[in-house]
Amino acid sequence: MIQFKNGGEPAFKAIFDLFNKRLLYLATTIVHDEAMAADIVQDAFVKLWNRRESFNDMMAVKAFLYLCVKNSCRNEYKHNKVVEKYLSRQEEPIESPIMMAKIIEAEVLNNLYNAIEKLPVACREVVLLSYFEGMSNQEVAKQLNISINTVKTQKLRALRNLRMFLKDLSPGLVILVTEILQKLRHPI
Repeated sequence: MIQFKNGGEPAFKAIFDLFNKRLLYLATTIVHDEAMAADIVQDAFVKLWNRRESFNDMMAVKAFLYLCVKNSCRNEYKHNKVVEKYLSRQEEPIESPIMMAKIIEAEVLNNLYNAIEKLPVACREVVLLSYFEGMSNQEVAKQLNISINTVKTQKLRALRNLRMFLKDLSPGLVILVTEILQKLRHPI
């Protein structure tokens, strides 16, 4: 934290790398516009940089970034609500329970992506193609030039490893991870 407070760019980059993806996910799920979400997150990091001397620990940085993104998204929402008041489809208002659920989902997704990065390369490739690219077992087998049985085996290994990597999460978060994987693609 001392390097960050003193304007150390490597320390700031480490903080950026740690929080950027989850903040982008949070903002995108709220404003439904990737470019706008990127601007909101970038603005939050600029504010963090300008106020870096006032932070003493990583929890304060994390709270500040989430608060900045939440408030900017709320302001953007209010602006859009005025602009689009005559459109038939209104977005759901951003309330505390909804915001908290989106923050939790962003954190869980971050844990899931970190766990996927720990998988062996073959398992990771199968998981990414199956669950994130939406390919069938047959398409994955053809893409990777392996048998369908190998695809199924790699999926099972990946799911076992993911359960092991994510075992320290609370049972509720494990259920949320499972639901997220099912949203991405039905398993095996």
